[in-house]
Amino acid sequence: MSPISSDQNGHSKEYSEVNQDEHLVFFRTSAWLDEQEEIIHIPIHGWIYKQQDSQVRKSAFLKILKSTYDLAPTKKDEKNISERVNLLIADNKRGRRIIIKLGDSVYSLPKSSPNGHFETVLQVPVSKLDLKETLIRFQAVVNVEDSRVFRGESLVISPEGKSVISDIDDTVKISQVTERRSLLANTFFNDFDAVTSMPELYHKLHAQDYAFHFVSSSPWHLYEPLQSFFDSFCFPKATLNLKKIRFKDKTLLDLFKKGTETKPIVIEKILQAYPKRSFILIGDSGEEDAEVYAEVASKYPEQIERILIRRVDSAITKVDKYERIFADISKDKWQIFSLPEEIKL
Repeated sequence: MSPISSDQNGHSKEYSEVNQDEHLVFFRTSAWLDEQEEIIHIPIHGWIYKQQDSQVRKSAFLKILKSTYDLAPTKKDEKNISERVNLLIADNKRGRRIIIKLGDSVYSLPKSSPNGHFETVLQVPVSKLDLKETLIRFQAVVNVEDSRVFRGESLVISPEGKSVISDIDDTVKISQVTERRSLLANTFFNDFDAVTSMPELYHKLHAQDYAFHFVSSSPWHLYEPLQSFFDSFCFPKATLNLKKIRFKDKTLLDLFKKGTETKPIVIEKILQAYPKRSFILIGDSGEEDAEVYAEVASKYPEQIERILIRRVDSAITKVDKYERIFADISKDKWQIFSLPEEIKL
């Protein structure tokens, strides 16, 4: 995608199509370098929507939680419920053109799809960027009468090095996925809380120059609350790879698909973008992370350094289960742990 024209002062002649009652969010991505062509590939991915504050829909949702799971919010839960439910029922804006400024160039992105998402990969000559920085920053070009600022960023990840691909729920964030009532409470009512000592583990890895990618079954609607969670617990900067769903079509069913169906393709894209990097895969025993990682490791054995699975169910004590799952993987490349302190880095 080529830059679009600007005036003699470098100002765009076009503006993003974002109304005053709408919101625009850019999801953090990671860029990769084509060393031979001296081009850096910068994924741009965002969402434009109008947040809904429907008391009718919210009340109906809460009635279902009460009648089905005996869940009722308290006064302290109101802020979380309003924010998260309103994001889930947001009015996606299709067909909107977003204009961004990156460095000295201005780009017009593909129009937003029915789910409000827009995405592309910019190919920018290395000579136009300072790759000594850890982030490539950009922002939406808005009408001069609009005082809002919509910023985005892409992590600069070198072709060679070490990376972590991690699950979120019950790996780093307390969710209790295997208990539906607790999962719903932790998703909609409670403040997001970190698994004990996991932020410290990720900081140790960051100190060893690991880059980070989170791959989760949560929907993109929760990107901003999840990002706030990561920031509040000071996790290293990372990309988030979540599920695209739309409540008005069949993509809603993707929310209920198993990780074995949705995660491998996402993880493989990361591995393919950085073929010279080695990876640690971190997950938990609550869902199918072990199965997903075993499948990935069988396809990319040279890139997978280790697989770490956090034990979240005290009943899961039989090591032979994992010996079957990881039968084709060397024993020194995988570990089941209860506490991060058990992991030797």
